[in-house]
Amino acid sequence: MNKGVALTIALTRPEGANDRLAAALSALLPDAVLIDWPLLKFAPPSSSQQVRAAMAQITAGDWGVFVSPRAVRFAHELHDLTTLPSIAWAAVGDTTAAAIEALFPNPPAIYRPATTQDSEGLLAALPIEAMRGHTVWLFRGETGREKLADSLRQQGICVLPLPVYQRHCAPSPEGLSPPSIWIITAPESLRCLSERADRADTAEERSGLLHCNLVVINARTETYARSLGFTGAIVRAEAPDDAALARACAVFKQD
Repeated sequence: MNKGVALTIALTRPEGANDRLAAALSALLPDAVLIDWPLLKFAPPSSSQQVRAAMAQITAGDWGVFVSPRAVRFAHELHDLTTLPSIAWAAVGDTTAAAIEALFPNPPAIYRPATTQDSEGLLAALPIEAMRGHTVWLFRGETGREKLADSLRQQGICVLPLPVYQRHCAPSPEGLSPPSIWIITAPESLRCLSERADRADTAEERSGLLHCNLVVINARTETYARSLGFTGAIVRAEAPDDAALARACAVFKQD
């Protein structure tokens, strides 16, 4: 990418969730044009009453494992998490742990990854032996990876998924040209972008979308992008936080 050409960067988190990322990008890349372009939208689960009834069955000594800050928010809207009995808490990443901590005046201890901020990182940090004989409630979306649930079950642990939200592809904004860079913080966003390419009016538009530049948060997301047919440059942020995502975007400015 030419150094003299201003970057246009699509912020693809759901509506209202891009403010801090936009601030980090503006501080590092003041000339960049930022486009709010949500690829996903979220809603309460299709079976809210069933999920509430299941959460009422959580007992002291159980485990609550949360896959994202969104899972924390939707679960809390369904059933006040601060009223749960004394359970063990675990989070797939520091931002998810922070979302739990923000609910409590005296936050509980939370197991979290010490390495990669994903399911694999959390699995490496969990005390598997101590979890056996206890029920693990997995707070997640109605669709998503099965890595956590499958791995824990293989260790002889009882895992009960709680689908506390559902995700859909967001409608595309009208009249916007594709950006220089798409920031992808949720792998499912790539499916929505791929589906947009499939609906393209022309072969040129489809090719442009599939050959776009991507900033992603981990190797898994990069691999998924390639499997969907994305052929452009992909830069992997060294962490999933906003500052790291901004630095990853800056790599394109330097090319």
